[in-house]
Amino acid sequence: MPALPTNPTVWIFEDQLSLDLGVLKEFPDAHVLMIESKNAFSMFPYHKKRLTFLISAMRHFRDELRAAGRKVAYFDLARSPYLDSIDALKSHIKTTGNRKFVVAAPSEYHTQHWLKTLPKELGIEIEFLDNDLFLTDREEFARWAGPLKSPVMESFYRKSRTKFDVLMEKGKPVGGVWNLDKENRKSAPKNLLTPALPAFAPDAITKAAIKDVNRIFDSHYGETNGFDLPVSRRDAEKTFADFLDHRLPDFGDFEDAMVTGQRLLFHSKISSLVNSGLLAPMYCIRAAEARYHEGKAPLNAVEGFIRQLLGWREYVYGIYWSFMPEYRDRNSWKSELKLPEFYWTGKTELNCLKQSLDAVIEDGYSHHIQRLMILCNFATLLGLNPQAVNDWFLTMYIDSHDWVVTPNVVGMGMNADGGTMATKPYISGAAYINRMSDYCGDCKFDPKLRTGETACPFNFLFWTFLDQHQAVMKKNFRMSMMLKNAQRIDAGEMAQMRKQREAFVKLTIKGA
Repeated sequence: MPALPTNPTVWIFEDQLSLDLGVLKEFPDAHVLMIESKNAFSMFPYHKKRLTFLISAMRHFRDELRAAGRKVAYFDLARSPYLDSIDALKSHIKTTGNRKFVVAAPSEYHTQHWLKTLPKELGIEIEFLDNDLFLTDREEFARWAGPLKSPVMESFYRKSRTKFDVLMEKGKPVGGVWNLDKENRKSAPKNLLTPALPAFAPDAITKAAIKDVNRIFDSHYGETNGFDLPVSRRDAEKTFADFLDHRLPDFGDFEDAMVTGQRLLFHSKISSLVNSGLLAPMYCIRAAEARYHEGKAPLNAVEGFIRQLLGWREYVYGIYWSFMPEYRDRNSWKSELKLPEFYWTGKTELNCLKQSLDAVIEDGYSHHIQRLMILCNFATLLGLNPQAVNDWFLTMYIDSHDWVVTPNVVGMGMNADGGTMATKPYISGAAYINRMSDYCGDCKFDPKLRTGETACPFNFLFWTFLDQHQAVMKKNFRMSMMLKNAQRIDAGEMAQMRKQREAFVKLTIKGA
């Protein structure tokens, strides 16, 4: 790495809101630059709650930096004409005379690519330091993943557990097994009561952020009504502590469950807090690990939670940086249908989709099984274009960033990456949804029927998807049981399911 500038400006982005960021510690006396860029916040018509969260969190972090004695040059959306980064940079250079900048490596490919164009455009110097808000070294991960056809998460997870000595005893996993996922698939019993998530009334900073979002991004999706998310480090830590006390013990058992009217169940909902830097991943990992050792949470819950952070989160970050930019455009199933309108409105007769979509439209959030086994499962079976689905996830979720959404949607969710992340597509018919939720009981469609007027679309979409792609799936031994079951279906019934599929596609995709 070239010698770092001796008198730089430290430029911080909206997902780097941590006093422990290495670049801040490296240059304790440097100016800190933060920019609310209208251009960046308009790349997609982002959910207004996502924008409110990020803008308010940035402004709270600005004040946290100043309270710690840092000099902060802050350009907010209310200070027209500073509505894009270029104008703000020019203003900062003019005010300070400083043309030397240092940044923690951006988490997203497009940001890093853009930053590398600025020295020539503006006549400035930019140096990149490691982004230590992640535990994974990009280059090290790429050396491991690059030569492998399918660099599976489990192998990476075990290496990380060993490297960081998490849930380990004498070099072996606590409890004798690495992964307790099989113990985390219980359906929720009737009348299950779950604790409420802490709510935080908007303070003056958040109220101003809400006002700016509604004024500047009025045409974006979602509403700011009812915004009660944590936006400061103190409130983020309160939220996580509440999870440890009230939801972690039952998180494992009901990790995959879905219940009408209970959108959170025992999930933590800290993804946006970790992804923005308000919570450090290792802080969360060690706190959960301690609960196990103290006898306050069972191993299946603690291991399942830690696997999401130390395993899955770090793994998708590594996959993203190992295979971008071409990864985002992968479409191995050659699926080209456009997104149905109901992804934006929630107006669908399929209750499982409606329940999941309503949560996203109203809150900008749903938990991982709704994302994977309802929203992405449906998109895969129907044949929706993976890039269109990816853009929807980026737009609608409060925790969305390109590095996390793209591998989770193009890779894991829709298996459109050619099998890099998952050795088989995560698809199912209605039986799985009926087993893991109570959604089917209030739906007009019967989860047990494959044909007929009340047959669940997940069923005929699932079986015709297998039939359509059987030539490719035959090469995958993990699909052999599904294919055998598909081949047992009577030819007449399969033909009827193909007709229902065709009719459903025409009804669902206007103009298809």
